[in-house]
Amino acid sequence: MDDKGQQEVVNGYEIIRAVTFDNDRGFALAENPAAVAPFVTWQFTEESGQRDYYWGHYAADKDAATRDFESRVDEYQKDYSVLERVSLPAPEIESYKYYSTQRPVDIGTFPKTEGGPHTIENYDSRTAVEHGRFMAWGFLEYSVPLTSKQVDDYELRPALINPDRRRLEEQAQTVGKWEQAHRVPDAQRLTWWYPDFGSFVVKEFVTPEQLAKRHGQIAEKQAAPKRISEQMAEAQKQVERGGGSLPKKHNKSHEDR
Repeated sequence: MDDKGQQEVVNGYEIIRAVTFDNDRGFALAENPAAVAPFVTWQFTEESGQRDYYWGHYAADKDAATRDFESRVDEYQKDYSVLERVSLPAPEIESYKYYSTQRPVDIGTFPKTEGGPHTIENYDSRTAVEHGRFMAWGFLEYSVPLTSKQVDDYELRPALINPDRRRLEEQAQTVGKWEQAHRVPDAQRLTWWYPDFGSFVVKEFVTPEQLAKRHGQIAEKQAAPKRISEQMAEAQKQVERGGGSLPKKHNKSHEDR
């Protein structure tokens, strides 16, 4: 099956799989984690690159929705003897998504940069996004990340799927576990435990630079014992080969003899 991934949102649902036939008809599988029924399969008609979605089958389970998607594709292909449209994959580029939390996306409500936005999408109404973490009126996508100032000035919020946001989330887990293990006072912590997600999240006013700096310091501390152990092991090998000695702290000085 030749699935063609789409970065398209329809009524709050993001298209995650799609198949188009040579008669300009097709089917799509979409997801909206904040919806009562998080998954849907649609049939669509494509004309001049634009798709009209209809006949949605909604489901609470992804496996069930996937089976329905594949079944609808197979049945349509058999009934109408159509072939899947084959296209060359588009080059993969990083995309940075930002939600407009305070107002619909309109002129003057977002920064214009060399990196975009290349995509602007407004929802039909204010919608829960990011697994219900907050509400948004729509979103924009850029080919390069916005600065913290640009995000703050226009009251945007970065998506968790952003490449830089994923790094931030990964760093938050390392820093959070270290802060918890070392009983760092709350006022000095950069993260806090979010039980709804079962993970650590960055405090609201902590910058990516602050988190990255602490993450680097922790990595350095964790790597130090390993480096010492490796140095001791190498020194021991040198002694055994008769070509060296153990580090000085393991040798008695002349005064100690």
